[in-house]
Amino acid sequence: MKKETKPTTPTSLTDNERGQWLAAMRRARTELGMTQMQFAAAIGMSKDAVASWECGRSRICRTSALRMSVRLQRNIIAGNTDPVAAEDLIQARVKEYERSLRRLLGV
Repeated sequence: MKKETKPTTPTSLTDNERGQWLAAMRRARTELGMTQMQFAAAIGMSKDAVASWECGRSRICRTSALRMSVRLQRNIIAGNTDPVAAEDLIQARVKEYERSLRRLLGV
């Protein structure tokens, strides 16, 4: 009997991606000279969420990484802290999502 595998979706992540986001998030916070509380306020999250990510109690999801990128206008979603316009980030994610859906649907 053939084992059914789940298709890769736009929300499937690797630990490597999450690790890159965490490193970029820490770098951005340090470069901006912010405390965890200040950083959390800047990205619209709680201090507990930021602390949990930094100490490894919880993992960053794609939505949170994108939110950080857009609000800070830094390319955290790409795993770095390069400046980037919010519109460019959003357009890149839309294109990525469309490609993933096409692969998933076989179109």
